[in-house]
Amino acid sequence: MKSTSNSGILDIIEYQKEQIKDLQNTKDEQFKQLSNMQNLLDQQQRQALQDKKVLEEYKSEINELKALKMPQEDMKDGSSIRGEAQEEIERQKAQLKLSEEERNKAKEKDPVKTESKKWWQL
Repeated sequence: MKSTSNSGILDIIEYQKEQIKDLQNTKDEQFKQLSNMQNLLDQQQRQALQDKKVLEEYKSEINELKALKMPQEDMKDGSSIRGEAQEEIERQKAQLKLSEEERNKAKEKDPVKTESKKWWQL
């Protein structure tokens, strides 16, 4: 009877040893997963910081381009003078067109002689 009780106890001990090994393996896997997750979080944080820097650079560039595009008056008081500036541009274009038309009319009235003068016929 002692041998069967010793055998039963030994079986229980073996079973518990296997459970301990399984638990240790599970623990090791969980530590690996935790380490991987920490690495991924660190990587994500670094990427987020880089994205933030790039976004700030883009915003800065956009503001610089807007500043170049805006007339100086717009930058001073922040009001929208674009309509007035556009009207001024249109007015100047119209003046330029009128002066070109006047020049063309003057050319029509006083045509340039197209006869070729040869230098040997002086």
